[in-house]
Amino acid sequence: MLKVDRSLLEKFFYRLVETPGITGTEMENRSTEAVIECFKEMQYFQQYPHHLALFPIKEDILNRKVVTAMVKGSNSNKTVMMIGHTDVVDVNNFGKYSELAFKPEDLMRKVDPAFFADEARKDFLSGEWIFGRGVMDMRCGVAAAMALLEAASRYPQKLNGNLLFVAVPDEENNSLGMISATDHLIELAREHDLDYVACIDGEPFFPKYPGDDQKYIYEGTLGKFVLMAYCTGKGTHGGDPLAGLNANLIISELTRRIELNMDLADSFDGEYFYPPTNLKQSDTKEVYDITTPESAYAYYNFLTANKSPAEFFEQVRELARDALEASFEIQRSSEKTYLDLSGRKGSKKNWTARVFSYSELVEEAQRTGGKEFVDHMEACRTKWRKESDLDQRSLALKFVRETNSFCNSQEPKVILLYVPSYYPHVRPRQDTEKGAQAAKVIRVTCDYAQDEFGENISVERFFPGLCDLSFVCLQNADDVTGDIAPNMPNWGFSFSLPLENMEKLDLPVMNIGPYGKDAHKKSERLHKDFSFRIYPALLAYAVDQLLGET
Repeated sequence: MLKVDRSLLEKFFYRLVETPGITGTEMENRSTEAVIECFKEMQYFQQYPHHLALFPIKEDILNRKVVTAMVKGSNSNKTVMMIGHTDVVDVNNFGKYSELAFKPEDLMRKVDPAFFADEARKDFLSGEWIFGRGVMDMRCGVAAAMALLEAASRYPQKLNGNLLFVAVPDEENNSLGMISATDHLIELAREHDLDYVACIDGEPFFPKYPGDDQKYIYEGTLGKFVLMAYCTGKGTHGGDPLAGLNANLIISELTRRIELNMDLADSFDGEYFYPPTNLKQSDTKEVYDITTPESAYAYYNFLTANKSPAEFFEQVRELARDALEASFEIQRSSEKTYLDLSGRKGSKKNWTARVFSYSELVEEAQRTGGKEFVDHMEACRTKWRKESDLDQRSLALKFVRETNSFCNSQEPKVILLYVPSYYPHVRPRQDTEKGAQAAKVIRVTCDYAQDEFGENISVERFFPGLCDLSFVCLQNADDVTGDIAPNMPNWGFSFSLPLENMEKLDLPVMNIGPYGKDAHKKSERLHKDFSFRIYPALLAYAVDQLLGET
C-alpha cells in the first residue's frame, strides 16, 4: 500500500505556503516554480524528466502555466488523476499581520490571539491548528498530492497503473488553468495510452455550521453561474426626478426579488442549497453630474446541483418584469402624490415592462441596425482584444451597452445575460463502470478511516465550495450550447469551455481533502493532526483502491 512520508508532506506544505502565489498576479508563477522545483528534487523525475511537464495557458498576459507530473507504473494503463490549484487569495484582511500571512510559524508566534473571533481564538490557543493564508485552501491538498506521487515513485514497478498530478493556476479567479489543462490531459492520454479512471481533488472540507466537527468526502461538486441584469430607465435632471425613471430604482427592485430568494435555490434528492446573492450592483455613470442614471446593472451568483441555468433564467425573467412594473408604480404613485399636494399638472407615463435575453437583444439590434451593427460590433471586438486586462464582467457590460444602442426602443427595459465564470455541476453517478467503481472506493475509504483511525467520515454528494472538478466531465452539454453560449457575450471571444474535451474525459470525481476552517478569511486555519496524519493516508488508500491494491 502507498504510504506518504509525513515529514516530506510538511516540508512541501511549508514551502508552498511561504510562496505568495496571489491569484490574478504574476506571483502565481512563483507557486508554479515552487511545485516544479519540488518535483525536480525527486529521484524519479531526475531519471524520467519527460514525465514532468509545463504547459502555458494560451494568450495569458501573466504567462501562467499548468504543471503535470506522472509516475508510470506497470501492468495496467489505468490512471488516477489528482488535481490541485496553486493560487491563493490576497492577504488584505490580515491587516497589520499581512507580512506574516505567508509565514505561518512566525504568525503563530507573533499574532495577538485577540485578533481572532471567539471560535478561531479557541482553536488558536488549542495548539491543534495552524493559521495562515493558503494553509487550507489549498496548499495542504497540493502538498499531499505531491508527497503521494513521491511515495509512488519509490517503487513504480509495484504501481498497478499510473498516477498523475495536475497543478493549475487561476482557480480562485476564472479557472483558466484547469480549462486550459484539458487539452493537455487529452494529449497525455493519447501519448502514453492512459485510461483515466477517476479525478480526485484535494480541496479542504470545512464545517457546515458552527460547532460541526464532522469529517467529509464529496462525490460530486456544485456548479455555479453568474447572471447579469442590465436595465435602462429614463434619465432626467436631479431637480426634476419625477420626469424620468431612475435605473437604480429598477435594479434595486430586481435585487430585492433575487437576493436570498429560496425559490431560486436549487435542490437535489431532498438536499437544498444556498439561494442566489448579489455580487455587484452599480449604475453606469463614470463621473458626477446631476442627471439621474439612465442605466444600471447587477450580477448575481447562482448555485446549481440539478436544475439547468435556463430554468433559473426564466424565473428571473418573470422577476425582472415584476421589478419593472413595481418601479413604474412607484414613479406613478409618487408623481400622483406630488401633483395632488402641489396642485400642479403632469403627464401619465405609459411604459411597458420589457425583458430581453441577450440573444433576443442581438436579434433586435440586427433587425434595426443591419450591416452597420455587424460592422460596429466587429470594430468593438478588435478594440477590446487589445484591452487584455479588461475584467470579464466589464467586457460583458460593454457588449450589452453597445448592442442596446442599436435597438429602436429606448424605453425602460431589463436585459438578462450570463457572464463568466461558469462551473457546471457534477452529480454523483453510478450508471457507468467507472462511476460505480468510484462510488465503491469512496465507501470503502470511509470504512478504512473508521477501522484504522476511528474517524467517522460522512459522504456528501456535492462539494459546496466550487472547484475545478467541474471541468473533467460534462453532464449538461445541451444547457451550455443551447442557452449559456448564445446568452453570454464573452463566449467564443474571451471565454469558453472545452466542451469536447470535457465530454471525452467524462470522469467520475471525488474530493478527498484536509480539514480546515475559514477559507479566505484572516482566521484561515488547518487542523494539523487530521491533515498531516489521517488525510494523506485516506488519499493513498483511495488511489490504491482505484488502481488495485499496490
